[in-house]
Amino acid sequence: MVREYADAANGYAARVREMAGFVISGQEVRINEARRICRTAWDLVEKTRVALYRHEADHCCDRKLKELKAENPL
Repeated sequence: MVREYADAANGYAARVREMAGFVISGQEVRINEARRICRTAWDLVEKTRVALYRHEADHCCDRKLKELKAENPL
């Protein structure tokens, strides 16, 4: 999951650099398409970030539950 997040973030960064190049060179037609691609890439970054957060939270809860069971056996 960390790899997926890193790949998504790197992909987004590459799209932003590409868009910046279009802005600098004044390629107005390509800028709009680049913005759309950047938004899509950002959505993927957010999706993978949330999935990673939830995954980590699940593991944290599992550890806490195991600790509680160890401290208070039935």
